Amino acid sequence: MRPSARAGFTLIEALFAMALFAVVVVKITMVLDSATDASSQSSSAMTLEDQARRVLDQVAYKVMGADRDALFPDPESPNFSTEFEFQASFGMDEGEEVFGPMEWVGSEGTSVVWKENPAMPEERRVKWCNLVRPFFAGEVANGVDDNGNGLTDEDGLSFTLKGNAVTIRLCLERARREGDPLMQYVETVVTVRN
Repeated sequence: MRPSARAGFTLIEALFAMALFAVVVVKITMVLDSATDASSQSSSAMTLEDQARRVLDQVAYKVMGADRDALFPDPESPNFSTEFEFQASFGMDEGEEVFGPMEWVGSEGTSVVWKENPAMPEERRVKWCNLVRPFFAGEVANGVDDNGNGLTDEDGLSFTLKGNAVTIRLCLERARREGDPLMQYVETVVTVRN
């Protein structure tokens, strides 16, 4: 008699093949989840940076049109501010300088706000952003310059003056479901024209 030929897998071989297949599926799922998370974090960071740059550009435009003395009216105080009120010059008309309405730019809580005719009945206001950190990156409320930029406990929106150059710093923060909040800070230097 001839020995019979084997016609399939044993139960142990089938279980081993299924376990190996399950491990491969789990690994592929983990790689795809990791790639999705990384893409989502990168997209969130880019969106926050775009928003920070857009708000910084709006603030910079207003600073450039402001009067230097309006930005820092008290020469005895440090040249650091979190807000400013000003009138932009529209040019000359028949030898007289023409100014626009009073404007204000600053932070209110976690918002960057622009106002026209502040504290007046006809006040207009626009919230440019609502993600401003209470303090700039690396700073905490302790009376010390924690981030080494020469300013103590500066806010998430701050203005510093050196000559006619104003440095504008903006730090935004957005909560994330997982882990630490996402933070983006930007700064620029503009020259006051007036």
